[in-house]
Amino acid sequence: MKGTGIKEIILDNIAIPLRYIPSFVGAIGFGMVLLKILRDNPSFRRRLKELKGRVFLFDARDAGQRFYLIIEDGDIKVLPHFGRKADVTMRGEVKVLFKVFMGEEDPDTVFFSRRLEISGDTGVAVHFKNILAGTLQ
Repeated sequence: MKGTGIKEIILDNIAIPLRYIPSFVGAIGFGMVLLKILRDNPSFRRRLKELKGRVFLFDARDAGQRFYLIIEDGDIKVLPHFGRKADVTMRGEVKVLFKVFMGEEDPDTVFFSRRLEISGDTGVAVHFKNILAGTLQ
């Protein structure tokens, strides 16, 4: 672990506690992290308005959790359950999703390396990926 920062240690182990906490607690924590990312990246927040009303489902296989990301007016709400089918479903590890949102992983790279599986409305998924790639650099 020489040279590994605290953030990397946390990301490497984030799935462990998520396996044991209720899904609503995990959604709150995930939402808080996304709120910080939005605050640190105002251009990302502005561009999210282009996806208003879209629903994304992230299935965190490693944590046994599912989180719905609902885009509303440049904000992302995170819920453990939602009454509507997701426009886009993303399956992968929690760490991968966090790194994509933080701009530390290229969305294309994680998709083509199969560390993040994406299904659903391809146009919405590509638009979201382009927003991530263009605003979190």
